[in-house]
Amino acid sequence: MAALQGLVICPTVRASKEAGIYNVLLKGPVMKARILKSGFLGNKGGIKVGALSHQVRMGKLRTSHCSYSSSSNDNGSTAENFNENDGEYVNSSVVEAVEVKSGSDGFMIKMRDGKHLRCAHNNPQGGHLPDYAPHPAIVLKIEDGSGILFPIIVLEMPSVLLMAAVRNVEIARPTVYHIMKEMIEKMGYEAKLVRITKRVHEAYFAELYLTKAGSETEVVTFDLRPSDAINIAVRCKVPIQVNKYLAYSDGMRVVQPIKVAPRAPLSDGMLFTELDRPDGKLCKEAKEFDLVRNMLIAAVEERYRDAAQWRDKLNQLRSKKHKWA
Repeated sequence: MAALQGLVICPTVRASKEAGIYNVLLKGPVMKARILKSGFLGNKGGIKVGALSHQVRMGKLRTSHCSYSSSSNDNGSTAENFNENDGEYVNSSVVEAVEVKSGSDGFMIKMRDGKHLRCAHNNPQGGHLPDYAPHPAIVLKIEDGSGILFPIIVLEMPSVLLMAAVRNVEIARPTVYHIMKEMIEKMGYEAKLVRITKRVHEAYFAELYLTKAGSETEVVTFDLRPSDAINIAVRCKVPIQVNKYLAYSDGMRVVQPIKVAPRAPLSDGMLFTELDRPDGKLCKEAKEFDLVRNMLIAAVEERYRDAAQWRDKLNQLRSKKHKWA
């Protein structure tokens, strides 16, 4: 059987009545992303439930202690005084991007349809990003009229599953995000929103806010990797908010001129641009994305022979590419 790496859903719990302390044993593989000096990375976190704080550290085998105490974030707000309209956060939406890279051409965002966006730091003091190879990414668009894009480098699986959710692609077997969504509903909670809260070195932190069904005042907060939190938010159809300071300091602006094709009226009165019409040419980037998606879906569904075939086709395609353009 396949071993799905990621969040620990059911840890082993040992209780000590005399000390009043619960020990949570976490054991299992944990997915790790290579640390880059780009400042765009996800993170691993813990769990905070109202006044009960569970701090979870991921590793091969570690023990975490949880006790009853008051928990708060950097600005001192607890789950009880949570405000959805907090002025420190701004709404965002998911952009259909699949990769980011930094090189001689600058910072580039590769879209799902094969287009490329050349970007520059929104913050003039952001400096020059070091060169690095293409990496899967989730890109958020800040919805305040500024046009800022907020990229986060993630693992390939969350990126592919997010694009599948955005485009309503049906997957035969449920993913971990479908399971988490169903668990939230079965426990009598509703997803409220997701927030990208802060960055510590190269790692971003995210929080998922849940409310008890029928009680807006009872709030539960989970610390998650941004890739997991955003995937859950899209499936639960809840807002995704980004800390304003992060958005303006780490965000990117598109600097490549946008070419607008002339519009041509059709007989039925509808208007389409040239970008809406297929040009009959093979899009290698779209083909590569399809191969990656098919390979990962086959692996999740435990169709390993099919996954191996998709992998071989993907390797053949990538071997023909001399550079990422």
